[in-house]
Amino acid sequence: MPDRHTGEPRPPAAPLENSNSAGVGNADSNAARAPRGPDAEGPRLEWYYPTRSARALAGVITSAVILLMYVFRLGFDWVGNVWLWGLLILRIPVFLLAGRTGGASAGATWVAISGGDYVKTYELVKVTVHVDGLAHAVQMVDSSGRSVRSRIGVLQVNHRLWDLVYNAILHSVHVNGAETNKRARKYLQLDDPPHLYGWGA
Repeated sequence: MPDRHTGEPRPPAAPLENSNSAGVGNADSNAARAPRGPDAEGPRLEWYYPTRSARALAGVITSAVILLMYVFRLGFDWVGNVWLWGLLILRIPVFLLAGRTGGASAGATWVAISGGDYVKTYELVKVTVHVDGLAHAVQMVDSSGRSVRSRIGVLQVNHRLWDLVYNAILHSVHVNGAETNKRARKYLQLDDPPHLYGWGA
């Protein structure tokens, strides 16, 4: 467990969904919009909040996926329907640009999610993973009853943030006996953390 004020020693690199992802650092995110944690639990060490361009790109990709779904299911008969373009496709990039979701921050002993609360990561009593659309989400509940849920991919954009969270999850599961579900144990490799990343058996 790192010191809550300095974050030292930093945990080893945690396994990622995409092991080839480059990751971003604090300088690549809007610190003012990233969620703030509890002042009494030590400073915010790592954070991630998508830039406007990243959210715009996500909107374009989402629009393209919806477009392909309509073409696949309906052919091109719907193309002349202005309402479908306006309501189902063109509003998505605008929605994502205006939204304030998809951010996370972590201290040595806590993680906070945009639009949510924070949890003390070394005091987790329950860690579960669920399918959230096309992605996986992790739900964490601490001993005070606080709960956060985040897509795992969001937590992993900043690799150093994920290192802090993953190390604490392992501690809570293996030392504190936190409850887990089967998907969490498999997807997060909780039963056998990979030696490749410097974790012990």
